[in-house]
Amino acid sequence: MTPIVDGIEQTYQDRIVLKRVNAELGSGPATMRQYHIPGHPTLLVFDQNGQETSRFVGPQLAEVVSSELDKLLDQ
Repeated sequence: MTPIVDGIEQTYQDRIVLKRVNAELGSGPATMRQYHIPGHPTLLVFDQNGQETSRFVGPQLAEVVSSELDKLLDQ
């Protein structure tokens, strides 16, 4: 999913904050437990208040993720 996330980051760079976490290194295992992430790749989307609004588990099409982000950003 790296190329898709790279594209999302580039497209929305001035409108979102993107944080990548390696599930196996550093804070990754703790983050997976904290957010009950069943596996990777997983993409979590949070609103400006820190509330999870969307969750994508497994490989996703860029269009699906972009569509969800557009809906959230247009609110």
